[in-house]
Amino acid sequence: MKLQHLNKRRLILVDLDGTALMSNGEQIHPDTNAALIKATQDGHIVCVITGRPHRASIRFYRELGINTLLSNFDGAHIHDPLKRKFKRIVLPINEDVVQDIINNPIIIKSKKNLLLESHNKAIVQEKDEFIERFFHLDDVEGDEYFIADPYKEWEGPATNVVLLLKDDSYKDDVFRQLEKFKHSIKIQSGNVYGYDNKNSVSMITLTNKIVNKGFVAEILAQYYNKDIRDVIAFGDQLNDFEMIKNVGYGVAMKNGSDELKKVASGITNKTNNEGGVGEYLTRLLAGEEV
Repeated sequence: MKLQHLNKRRLILVDLDGTALMSNGEQIHPDTNAALIKATQDGHIVCVITGRPHRASIRFYRELGINTLLSNFDGAHIHDPLKRKFKRIVLPINEDVVQDIINNPIIIKSKKNLLLESHNKAIVQEKDEFIERFFHLDDVEGDEYFIADPYKEWEGPATNVVLLLKDDSYKDDVFRQLEKFKHSIKIQSGNVYGYDNKNSVSMITLTNKIVNKGFVAEILAQYYNKDIRDVIAFGDQLNDFEMIKNVGYGVAMKNGSDELKKVASGITNKTNNEGGVGEYLTRLLAGEEV
């Protein structure tokens, strides 16, 4: 892949986990960090699009020194955390739908724990260190996190509903119940923010049906007055699928999903742990064939 028209200032969209971040989920590879900062200094626009909530991504946003729009929950929350000149967009699941789901008798019987999130708060039914770590609930900054009974304490719509099941044997019964809400929700099973959940019980995550990163890419391109065909995007998993497919220069990580690589325009030469985004972006913006 090679860029056309090197004089254009590009919109660069980057995922966090498995892409900009190393596999420990706590650090941007130095090469990737340097390349993204230099891109900003050179007049390009860098935006983070992540499945993580705001509380778990703002540290990396600040580390990159950007002041652009930030997209969380795979696009269910788009906002301007620094300048606050963009009216926040939140695309949640309707409150009535949330209540119907969590009060469904079969779902109640099947789950062992329940997490409900909006853009600035979260409630977990039972304390669980794995859930707190996996969903970054202890990284609260300006957010509210409670261990409480969601049946009594939760009010309003939710950007994220997570059902932790007692075991896999309950999954089919829960899917049959969730079919009733197919016009409102998107279902991810055993996969949250692009990662297989290998260290816990069966997990089902629900978001607003229309939310995806491709939709966000279109919004950001429009907002920054960029042709979507000139946009560069990096991702690694199927929650990046629409974004990588829709932009002009969609790049899948070497460590990424094979399905994502099939629709990508390019594949990094290095993994996230090797600074794959940084190496590829530096060469791409220099006009090299990569």
